[in-house]
Amino acid sequence: MKKKEEQELKGLKAEIQRGKGVDIGTMFVKCARKEEDKISFHSQRNAFFEVEHTDFTRKILDNSRVKYILKENKLYVVGGEALQFANMFNKETRRPLSRGVISPTEKEALSMVELLIKSVVGEPNCKEEIVYFSVPGEPLDADFNVVYHIKMIEGFLRTLGYTPKPLNEGHAIILSELAEEDFTGIGLSFGGGMVNVCLSFMSVPIFKFSVAKAGDWIDQQVSMAVNETASRVSAIKESSLDLSKEGTMSKIESALSIYYSHLIEYVIESIKQEFARARRLPRITKPISIILAGGTSLPKGFSDRFKQILDQLKLPVPIGSVRMASQPLRSVSKGALVAASADESKK
Repeated sequence: MKKKEEQELKGLKAEIQRGKGVDIGTMFVKCARKEEDKISFHSQRNAFFEVEHTDFTRKILDNSRVKYILKENKLYVVGGEALQFANMFNKETRRPLSRGVISPTEKEALSMVELLIKSVVGEPNCKEEIVYFSVPGEPLDADFNVVYHIKMIEGFLRTLGYTPKPLNEGHAIILSELAEEDFTGIGLSFGGGMVNVCLSFMSVPIFKFSVAKAGDWIDQQVSMAVNETASRVSAIKESSLDLSKEGTMSKIESALSIYYSHLIEYVIESIKQEFARARRLPRITKPISIILAGGTSLPKGFSDRFKQILDQLKLPVPIGSVRMASQPLRSVSKGALVAASADESKK
């Protein structure tokens, strides 16, 4: 009996481990999966940088364990090292994704996205394992093909042996963070290419959309304002920006602070417009939470800045807690994993 129980427990554990969640972000590709009783995350920076291809260069990169791709006699440094090379040569990195979708102007985009996804997702744990992957909402202020992006990602994952399913990025944050609040609230994903927004009531999305102003837009605006490369601005934003500081900021930090406030105002005004346009809104009487996530939300003082501006602009529903996700860079992939695990349990 004991042996049989152990076998059943082992089988149950294997069942729980089926399903993966993937965050296809403009800045990072991340995968969440269950290993034993914990969630593990694998990540790769969504960037590449072309360097001169020589045997000597390849040897140096190999010795330094720098990730790179050799394709058609061209050498591309990929992942986090790409940003380091770009700063070293005072140039910009190239990204296979632009504004949350596969870049239509980057000829190497498809092959790079496929390789980055494969590097973080790996092989399926079982035949046709379910994997949910994040997709942006329809943009309010831009015109690009979300359908093409979804179909290409589905194709990459299906080729690897998965059963792929798309999941709105803002909705994924709600699945990750609001279980104790019946999955009711607003999820905001401040990414590199876009800000994704979802209002959910009892796990059902009421409205979801995106705006094309986000982290990259901030970098570009500050770059023009202070005459620095966007890569340099991005490095400072990610390493030392503190939005709670007053009067002690550098020129670049001051410009970043200005554009962060503008972005937050823009997002909140867009949410207000969607409330005004939405039909058949549920009657929300209890205060709902707002969850902030994504790489652009990471600077110290971001949530306080968001609360200050929200208090001024106000939304047409009662707002309770405004807080950062428990793991701001991982909440989208974690939410996608929640959806995948739920689907796998129905098999």
